[in-house]
Amino acid sequence: HCPSQFIANELKKHGYKAKLHVISNGIESDWKYMKSDKPEELKNKKVLTMVGRLSGEKRQDVLINAVQKSKYKDVIQLIFAGKGHKKHNYEKLSEKLANKPIFQFYDKNELQKVLSYSDLYIHTSDAEIEAISCIESISTGLVPIIAQSDKSATSQFALDERSIFKAGDVDELAQKIDYW
Repeated sequence: HCPSQFIANELKKHGYKAKLHVISNGIESDWKYMKSDKPEELKNKKVLTMVGRLSGEKRQDVLINAVQKSKYKDVIQLIFAGKGHKKHNYEKLSEKLANKPIFQFYDKNELQKVLSYSDLYIHTSDAEIEAISCIESISTGLVPIIAQSDKSATSQFALDERSIFKAGDVDELAQKIDYW
């Protein structure tokens, strides 16, 4: 059993001969659109949220650097919903941003609320097997901007070319953020 078509294709490419069945873990049925008002301190901000472990392959650095190049950099508020060993590195990298990013792990209910008042969901990961966080985010009504990587299944959930950027390409991500 494979959690995504991407993984099934990878197994075939590497010579796996058994019959493969793509069965996603999916998301729970209560992940749905629920509009919430932004907290008062975020009312005048464009909230860009990324969900996932703070680690090298998730590439939060790409988002931080793209925001520095955005024409909306002064009103963008980044929320990194997750925890991990790269938190200190990302805090240091984001020191030049106009708005200090929020780094916080959220439980399911808190995360749904954050996603409900976010303006965009950003997925910069270079490697992703199933992309559950992306599916959860778009099920709440968020427009995604997704890295297209040959080691990730996530770009299959993009709306169209306006929601995809080449993995690691800071300039293209900044352009996509500015578009949306």
